[in-house]
Amino acid sequence: MQTHVQSGEPDRAVRTAAVACVAMAIAALAIASAAFAQPLAGGAFAVGVLLGTVNGALAARLFNLPVPFLATSLVRLVTLSMIGIAIGLAFGVSRIWLVILGLGCAQLALAAAALRATLVRP
Repeated sequence: MQTHVQSGEPDRAVRTAAVACVAMAIAALAIASAAFAQPLAGGAFAVGVLLGTVNGALAARLFNLPVPFLATSLVRLVTLSMIGIAIGLAFGVSRIWLVILGLGCAQLALAAAALRATLVRP
């Protein structure tokens, strides 16, 4: 069963999550660099968070396509995970998990923003 959502509904949640993710990425980079002297670790996590933000925007755009959302979700998540692993390799094998952790944190931020938008909806 395909559900259609008005075009403005997911945009607010995606924007809220994007702002939260950008703030999280900046904070992670600053804390890892200043407090722990690990700028590469902070950068890996920050890149993962920012890559995860792209997922929310893609999901919002693909939601109303005549293709089942499950199919687009699977392709989207696998593609972003592979891109995350490739970027993690650029930071070093020992930092791949930080990029993937950043992707996961971005998904949590998106889920929290969607939950908030659902609960606040009139």
